[in-house]
Amino acid sequence: MPSTNLVRHIAHSADELLMMVADVESYPKFINLISALRITKAISDDEFEAEAVIAYKMLRETFKSKVQLDRDARRIRVFKADKSGAVKTLENLWVFHPLEDGSTLIEFSVDVSLKAFPLNILVREKMDRATEVILGAFERRAAQICKTVEARPIDIDAQCKALGIAQN
Repeated sequence: MPSTNLVRHIAHSADELLMMVADVESYPKFINLISALRITKAISDDEFEAEAVIAYKMLRETFKSKVQLDRDARRIRVFKADKSGAVKTLENLWVFHPLEDGSTLIEFSVDVSLKAFPLNILVREKMDRATEVILGAFERRAAQICKTVEARPIDIDAQCKALGIAQN
C-alpha cells in the first residue's frame, strides 16, 4: 500500500489548524485535485461522511470517506467509507501538536491503495510528491485564514524527539 508521512512546523495555533482541516467542504477552494466535496451524512458533531470528486487530467473519481474529529487529542482521522470506486483503501491522519511558543508541529500521514495493481505502482511512485503538494496547499490556506503566532526560534529536532515523532 503506498504511504507517506510528513512532519511540519507551522506558525499557527493547533486549534485553528484543526478546525481548518476539519472544514472539508472548503477543500475545492484551495486543492486543485478536488473538484467537489460535500458532507453527505452527519453522524455526530465530530464525525461525518463526505463525498469527494477527484479530477486529474482525464481521470475523474468519486469516493466517500468518513471523517472523525478528536478535538481533545487534536487529531483528524479520514478513511474510505464504502467499497465503490477505484480506491480500495484510504487512511489519512492529521495530528496537531501545540508547542510552547503557540506554533504547531503537524504530523500528516496517508496510506492509500487502489483496486488496480498497476495503478498502485504508479501511485507509489508519485505519493511523496502528491502529499507534499497537498500539505503545501494546506500551509498556504492556513497563511490566508489563520492568525500567525509570533513563533520564536525553537529546536524542532528536540520537539520531535520529546513527542516521539520520527522526522522525514
